[in-house]
Amino acid sequence: MWLFRSGFVLLVFVAITIYTGFRTNKSIKYFFPSLKAFIFWPLYLIFSYSYILSMFLRFAWLRLFRPAAMYTLPFLLYFFFILVLLDLVRLFLRVSKISLPSPRIAGRAFPPDVAAAAFALLLAVIAMIYGGFHARNTQTTHYNVTLNKNGFQSPVRVALVSDSHIGQSVGRKWVANIVNAVNKTQPDIICIAGDIFDSDPGGIEDLDGIAEELRRLKAPLGVYACLGNHDRNRNRIEDFLKEAGIVLLWDQAELIADRFYLIGRRDASIRGFRPAGNNQPDNSGVVRRMSAAELADGLDKSKPIIFLDHQPVDFRAEEEAGADLILSGHSHAGQIFPATLITTRIYKQAGAVNYGYWRGQSAQGIVSSGAGLWGPVIRIGTKSEIVVIDVK
Repeated sequence: MWLFRSGFVLLVFVAITIYTGFRTNKSIKYFFPSLKAFIFWPLYLIFSYSYILSMFLRFAWLRLFRPAAMYTLPFLLYFFFILVLLDLVRLFLRVSKISLPSPRIAGRAFPPDVAAAAFALLLAVIAMIYGGFHARNTQTTHYNVTLNKNGFQSPVRVALVSDSHIGQSVGRKWVANIVNAVNKTQPDIICIAGDIFDSDPGGIEDLDGIAEELRRLKAPLGVYACLGNHDRNRNRIEDFLKEAGIVLLWDQAELIADRFYLIGRRDASIRGFRPAGNNQPDNSGVVRRMSAAELADGLDKSKPIIFLDHQPVDFRAEEEAGADLILSGHSHAGQIFPATLITTRIYKQAGAVNYGYWRGQSAQGIVSSGAGLWGPVIRIGTKSEIVVIDVK
């Protein structure tokens, strides 16, 4: 949502809409000369801003179009990038005075700008189709991690699952595939690093069926989870996790089989929770996220300490607190290229990584790209994954 509230991002999107709109209008008019601007532009603008409209306009019927409208943003971006690239090639050829024959289809020659727009449109559609199939192909990524702990009873196989985003796009079938992939790796312990749901799970169909699928997760040392920024309504989610046989660690440290500690953190974006149970309110009465040092205070540091933290934004503090291994998600590795370039910079500035393996002075970290996704069911340049970490 912050993207749409950013004036700069909106300005860029308006420029993309105008550029692609003029080129599309010109290409369509080549085939249909009678097309009027007052007909084309309203339709094109509704198409371009359909997702934003579905988010802000409070009409129940309009929300039904949101899943399809999600695809307009990545489609327009890829259409724009490909079109600009082709136009730059055409400009280079013109400046270099290199002439090529006009593209011909069925014996008919087409102007280069019309052909470029049509080709860009075709490639953008192909990219969306590929991204849709690729997103549903959950892969398994393996890491080997060695900890400098003499008393550690090794090895331990950890399965890391993050960002399933159960909701409108991810349902029971998707969850079943995740469970099957995890069980196939035969983990000793399963860690779920937040964003289990896309929002409040109250409106999700077949929630009992999804819990039934999650109950099939098999790990002798248990299944543990922390929550993410999308996991709204903690009490309802905690009840769901109990039903699914998953232990929620809410700013808590758990000693696992007297072998290592697992610390599950509240999400870094936590705001305005009322104090309840063992929560730690500040002087204003608002629950705060406990620091890494507070969570690790008093633990036996001869045993490995593993932090389970949804967002990879506190790696340095967790390392200073004694973490040996940090498990995170949240970034989706950008999900759709070139967003990867943006998220890489964001998490590098935060002292972590956008995706994959991180090495500090004394701690190591793994950031997963996620088993599900947010927004359109598309992945380009990234992958849906579960992660297996063999810890020695």
